[in-house]
Amino acid sequence: MKIILLTDVRGIGKKNDVKNVSDGYARNFLLPQKLAKVADEQNLGELSSIKKNDRATEERLNRLAKLLSEREFQFRLKVDKKGAVFGSVNKDEILKGLRDTGLITKDRVEVKISKPLKELGAHEAEAHLPKGIVAKLKIKIEAE
Repeated sequence: MKIILLTDVRGIGKKNDVKNVSDGYARNFLLPQKLAKVADEQNLGELSSIKKNDRATEERLNRLAKLLSEREFQFRLKVDKKGAVFGSVNKDEILKGLRDTGLITKDRVEVKISKPLKELGAHEAEAHLPKGIVAKLKIKIEAE
């Protein structure tokens, strides 16, 4: 029986894959557990539009990652007379800076840095976008 997987199934395939499995396995396990649906013409048509939307979303995310990588994000921290920095820039502040640009609105983004940034100068961070796309961020910390 030809089926479309609705979720990743170990040993069979990933979500939205079209696979041939035995009739009994499909009827007794995959279909009742809502792990798959029968691959008829209507469901294959729906799958085609889903894959088209996924490709469009992935292209949009790749363009977004490129824009984020080309841009430099600046933060200002207070500094005493000797040059010691008060405070730091953390993940939440970087994420707020990303959202303030208007480029990221509804996408779920996770910013990764090894530790809060406490020194003046240039730093790098990563923005993890959906679908496993990663953007390298350039962060510049200046004295206020």
